[in-house]
Amino acid sequence: MIEEAAVDAGLHPRKVEAAWRAASGFAHGRYWPNLRSALPVDAAQGGPDHYLLALVIDEEAHRPLTDYTRTLLRHLYARYEARAAAR
Repeated sequence: MIEEAAVDAGLHPRKVEAAWRAASGFAHGRYWPNLRSALPVDAAQGGPDHYLLALVIDEEAHRPLTDYTRTLLRHLYARYEARAAAR
């Protein structure tokens, strides 16, 4: 459904789907989206055989998702308005 909406809105469907999956993983508490879209800012040895990393969310990694979301919402609104006017 996301890919179809992306095509209808003139967006690249695979890029939108990838951004959507990352956002979904983040929203559902999965760890991999944080690693994919975070920047390490510090590291410290936590014990003799492991390290601790401090990560921050990279806003540039999330910007495509916000751009896609805005485009899809604008497109949805335009379609809604067109259908409402046709009634």
